[in-house]
Amino acid sequence: MPEFYQTMMGRKFYERDVVDIIKQLKKIANEMERANELKERELRIREQELQVFLTEKRC
Repeated sequence: MPEFYQTMMGRKFYERDVVDIIKQLKKIANEMERANELKERELRIREQELQVFLTEKRC
């Protein structure tokens, strides 16, 4: 009995499916990184708004 990697389904899995999974994981990682960058920008803007608010409140 052949090993899984020796079957047609096994070859397809390793040659195509695993490659596709890796590509999709890379896309997910890139989107997560982009979302984190956007959240960091939003946080900086909110911190600046808070500083302006606190400065105006003191006056």
